[in-house]
Amino acid sequence: MTDVAYIMGHGYSGSTLLTFLLAAHPEIATVGELGIAEQAKRQTSPEQYLCSCHAPVRDCEFWQRVRLGMKERGHDFDVWDSDLDFRAPGGGIGGIADVILRAVQRGPILETARRVGIRVVPRARRELGRILSRIESLAETVNELQGSRVFLDSSKRPERAMLMRRIPSFDMRVIHLVRDGRAVSCSTMKNQGVGPEQAAASWVADNRASEQARRYFSKDRWMTLRYEDLCADPGGTLDRIYGFLGLPARPVHDFRALEQHIIGNRMRLSSTAEIRADERWKTTLTPGQVALIERRVGPLNRRYGYEPL
Repeated sequence: MTDVAYIMGHGYSGSTLLTFLLAAHPEIATVGELGIAEQAKRQTSPEQYLCSCHAPVRDCEFWQRVRLGMKERGHDFDVWDSDLDFRAPGGGIGGIADVILRAVQRGPILETARRVGIRVVPRARRELGRILSRIESLAETVNELQGSRVFLDSSKRPERAMLMRRIPSFDMRVIHLVRDGRAVSCSTMKNQGVGPEQAAASWVADNRASEQARRYFSKDRWMTLRYEDLCADPGGTLDRIYGFLGLPARPVHDFRALEQHIIGNRMRLSSTAEIRADERWKTTLTPGQVALIERRVGPLNRRYGYEPL
């Protein structure tokens, strides 16, 4: 069996920080997200995209060893085009298979439809099996290279975790990472160029999708974690996570001093090890924007313990 920890939640919620902190534990191996984001690929090239070790990702010795380890397990692997997304490109019946595999998490009715689709559409079934085999082999390879027993995947999407549950050798635990919906909306507006209404709706949709996924995991396999709590008490919060993962406690170290090979957002290349909650939204958003976002995120925000201004 392979112990797998999966970070689930909306982007801009602190998953990269959490990934770096958890990767400092000797029993946790990770490469961050499983695959370089398509947006990053459109903005750069394999020669320009850097691993967190600051080497061009294809030149990184660690990723070259991953490629060899995957080949030993029967898979061609290129970190730039890792082929780990759940998809089945192509028209016709391939298009139907693609819809089945790509569909976002939206509750039991649509998940039942997905399961039926996987059974009755051969292309969807074949592609799902192929991708799951690649993910399983990657987890084994990275754990072996880093000498760890828990593989951490910070891909965040709920539907990925739902499909990865099908891997018989995986014992999965989910960390649902949440952050104040107003803060996330502010970051989404800045990074994606959308308005407050769309940004807030995105936060609500992703966290509701995570809550829908929760019903498929037993209570001892699910943990809800607030980004703000992690920043306020890193040591205590990490000890809680280690206990959840069945690992011994470990003091918080300078995670930037360790060699890590993580792909994800720009924070992977930062040099600072300071752990401090980013609350710039309080001065960046106008009162009108805050009010609009509050109307959208308020009920769910309060459920996670965030009070209105």
